[in-house]
Amino acid sequence: MIRHGQSVANFESRFAGHSDFDLTELGRKQAELAAEYLYNSGEKIDRIYSSDLLRAHNTALPVSKKYGLPINDTEGLREIFAGAWEGMKVDDIYAKYTDDFTVWRLDIANARCTEGESVEELYGRIVAYVCKLAKENQGKTILLASHATPVRSVDCFSRGYGPERMGEVPFVRNAAMCIFEYEDGRITPVRIDIVDHLDPSLITAVPKDLDDVTKK
Repeated sequence: MIRHGQSVANFESRFAGHSDFDLTELGRKQAELAAEYLYNSGEKIDRIYSSDLLRAHNTALPVSKKYGLPINDTEGLREIFAGAWEGMKVDDIYAKYTDDFTVWRLDIANARCTEGESVEELYGRIVAYVCKLAKENQGKTILLASHATPVRSVDCFSRGYGPERMGEVPFVRNAAMCIFEYEDGRITPVRIDIVDHLDPSLITAVPKDLDDVTKK
C-alpha cells in the first residue's frame, strides 16, 4: 500500500475526505521517487489498484508508467467520508464542530466526522475490501494507492487490533509505502512507513492539527 503524495489539502491543512484535491508539485515528486524506488529495486507488481480520487490516482500514475500496467480506480480505497468537514480548513472545523473534532484528536477510535463516516465504519470497509482484493490476487503482488486513514486501518488490522485500538497505530507519511502479506483472510505486516526513496527535505506527514494525540 502507498499513501498518496502531498496533496493541496495537506498543504492547506484541510480535511479532504472524499473531496477531489490533486497533488502539489512536491506530491508529484514524491510519487515519481516512489515509482523509481519500486522499479529500480526489482519489485514485482502484477496489478495496480487506486482510490479513484486524484491525489491517489496520480500517485499510482508513475508506477503505472514504469511497469506498463493500467490503474484500476475504485471507490473502495477512498479516504473516510468527512461529511460536514469535507474540504474544510481544520481551524474552521474546530470552531464549528468543536465536540466532534475533539474526539478525533483525543479518541480517534470513537470518532465520527460530523454527518459523515465513523473511523470504525472506515476500518470495516477498508479491511474487508483490501482482503477481497488480496484474495482475488492470491499469489500475486498488487499495489494499492490509498489514503492516510485507510492505510492506518490496514496497519491496525495487520497487528491483530480491532478499530478500538486505532489510536495506538500512527499515520504513515505522504508517499510512504507499507508491505503486507495476505494468507487465509489474515494480513500480516512486513514493513511499515517506508520512506527510503525520499530525501529528508521531501518527507511530509499528516499535519499536526489533523493528526490525533492518542498514539502510544
